[in-house]
Amino acid sequence: MSASKFYESERIYLSPIESDDIEFFIESMNDEDVRILARSRRDVMNEVNAKEMVEDLQKNEEGFIIRRKDGDERIGYGLIVDHDMYNRQASLALVIGKRENRGMGFGGEAIKLLMKHAFVDLNLESLYLSVYEYNKPAIRLYEKVGFKFVGKRRNAVIVGNRRCDEVIMDMLADEYFAANGDNLLERPAQC
Repeated sequence: MSASKFYESERIYLSPIESDDIEFFIESMNDEDVRILARSRRDVMNEVNAKEMVEDLQKNEEGFIIRRKDGDERIGYGLIVDHDMYNRQASLALVIGKRENRGMGFGGEAIKLLMKHAFVDLNLESLYLSVYEYNKPAIRLYEKVGFKFVGKRRNAVIVGNRRCDEVIMDMLADEYFAANGDNLLERPAQC
């Protein structure tokens, strides 16, 4: 049985994070590549802390599982977090879990769906993200979909004995709509 579809593209769809996604978070966040690329957690992800994280995402944030349409396989997750409703801004995070699903365009499709949700549904003015300087594929993807370089935090992360910068990028609502159009108002209202 397929999960509920929030937004979909050609090959993937976003489904809201559910309790049965806990095992997927454990598997993804314990993956060595994900720990190095995302650096959001370095401790071991287990059922207890994964359950707490999923409950927090469900209550307080916008979190989605990225699924392939051909079989409903969970391949990653996307988060819109730290939503500041007064200044209409939030942070974006995207993870494609298994190595075999990276570099195939799934991240690009997912980020476009997340951007649509951020700017159209949540009415954000700014969506920002951070990525470590050594994650060159992610930086290229963010630039390709329209994120702009804002600055760096120097020596923000330590990997082994290397100190690496954190790259900060953002996109404004005007930039999103200039690139993607605003045809939502042209659709007839469904009453």
